[in-house]
Amino acid sequence: MSTTEPNTTLAFQQDEFCLWTPFPKQVEALKRKEFEILFGGARGGGKTDTGINWLIYDVGNPELRALIIRKNSKDLSDWCDRANRIYSMLGAVRSGNPPKFTWPSGAVFSTGHLMDANAYTQYQGHEYQKMVLEELDQIPEEKYYLELMSSCRSTVDGLKPQIFLTSN
Repeated sequence: MSTTEPNTTLAFQQDEFCLWTPFPKQVEALKRKEFEILFGGARGGGKTDTGINWLIYDVGNPELRALIIRKNSKDLSDWCDRANRIYSMLGAVRSGNPPKFTWPSGAVFSTGHLMDANAYTQYQGHEYQKMVLEELDQIPEEKYYLELMSSCRSTVDGLKPQIFLTSN
């Protein structure tokens, strides 16, 4: 399935049951084609679930590399637990510390942080076609985000680089 035309019905179904049903605003966010997608709103508005499911579209591509970031690695534990509920039903395996999700295709989702000035260097030189930054408003300085952005790129045909940002 291509990121240019997401199928918001089939992308979240396996066999005869639906893993997740997005609300209209979530569907709108999932269909965005821009490089940066900001999904904001109040606590409990579905931002995290949207980001978790946004990453699913291209997991069939073995070259897909995604990065999920928060200010602190420990703050990702809830995100990883919630993602694992869906990802494991689709065949992904969670492992390591910081956690990563490896898909049957070979696609990999890594997690990390942007807590300080040197954090971005661990992602420097890497290629991530998809990024999710949870709680962008908690990243201490804009320059950390701007430095990280340079790692969101793609040399893989059919994988468009995009960043999905959540914020209150």
